[in-house]
Amino acid sequence: MSTPTRRQLEKNYQRILALAFFQVFLVLMPVIVLFFESRGLTLPEIFLLQAWFATVVLIMEAPSGYLADLLGRKRVIVTGTFFLGAGQSVLLFAEGFWQLALFESCLGLGLSLMSGADLALLYDTEIALKGDSQGSAPRPRKAVRRLFTTRNVSEALAAATCSVLMIWSMEAAVYAQVAGGWIAFLLTFGLVEPPGNRLSRDSHLRNIGTVLRHLLMNGSVLRLTFLAMSVWALTTMFAVWLLQKHWQQLGIGIVHYGWLWAALTFVSAAAGRYALSLEDRLGSTAMLVFVGIGPVLGYLGLGTLGVLGGVLTSVVFFACRGFGHVVLSDALNKRVPSEFRATANSFASLGFRAAFALTAPLVAAALNLWGMETTFLLLGGMSLVIFATLVVPLIGAANRAQEVGKPGGPGVGSGARSETTQRAHATQEG
Repeated sequence: MSTPTRRQLEKNYQRILALAFFQVFLVLMPVIVLFFESRGLTLPEIFLLQAWFATVVLIMEAPSGYLADLLGRKRVIVTGTFFLGAGQSVLLFAEGFWQLALFESCLGLGLSLMSGADLALLYDTEIALKGDSQGSAPRPRKAVRRLFTTRNVSEALAAATCSVLMIWSMEAAVYAQVAGGWIAFLLTFGLVEPPGNRLSRDSHLRNIGTVLRHLLMNGSVLRLTFLAMSVWALTTMFAVWLLQKHWQQLGIGIVHYGWLWAALTFVSAAAGRYALSLEDRLGSTAMLVFVGIGPVLGYLGLGTLGVLGGVLTSVVFFACRGFGHVVLSDALNKRVPSEFRATANSFASLGFRAAFALTAPLVAAALNLWGMETTFLLLGGMSLVIFATLVVPLIGAANRAQEVGKPGGPGVGSGARSETTQRAHATQEG
């Protein structure tokens, strides 16, 4: 494989961001619960459908990231976007649980193939550009926040588009979402692979063992960051799936959902955009306390406040989502080497999908037994447990690492380290 030129790498950087934009241009998302209901599903069935989606991703997550590190990120991304486009197309005719399960299966397969591979490709492209002495290069730590911000801006614009298209019909929103899926597929053909090491094909079991040992035994900061990424996202994910039904119960008209969703997603995008700058200024402890406690207060607010309070409380979840995802993802990616970066990201996503697949049926059961308000309070309690058992220990590990002069908490320091420096410190953290 020929070494790509700087011009190709610069185009690669922009193309990956454009691909990320259309990958999540999900016009139906602000009304997805109501869309599923229009196709014959109940709210508990919708949660079961999401548990099925999480199970599909769970099965494919680790193999897909490993294949990306083994065979190349571009090949896996091309295949993933094809399934993404095909899955979106199923929405044109799907009725009932099992046909919608086909949609979720294609979507899960496509997203799992792309999960980890796109960030790894972008991250390595940034490293390659920084290694080129000519021209300007992306600033350190830019890849994680730019990818997250791009996706959230896409989600916000898709939500605004939803409100416009809902003036005509929900079907118009379906066609727009299908178009976005296939545009993402077309964008993949211009990607190039940046230079870098790849995993050996001699022993797959040994490769997997190497990745797991690095994530779980290479210092408490990395281990707790990985575990927090795997579980903490539950605290905001359930709010995302319950907000639309909550708004409906509050009497908010469906035509306003897109604008509300767009505003909230822009909050998430802004939080992701400035997360690392705020972490450098305020410290990792302050950021982790906010993303840990924020969802607890958010669920309490949703369960007890009225219309205006409920809408304003929704902001907390999206701000925490932006801050938490970028801070934790940056902390993980700067602590793993290039050759298995996609696999490491996939393992983190695998942990989250497993946690969601296990807990989504329990949330569905709580909704059936006790209703929305009680379920919010229970989710607040769950978020508090996650904060106490994962986020607080991570704060402690980060502070201890700083005290002894080692690379400390998520993002502590000026930015992402070089690959050489990263490996030199790999056995010293936490």
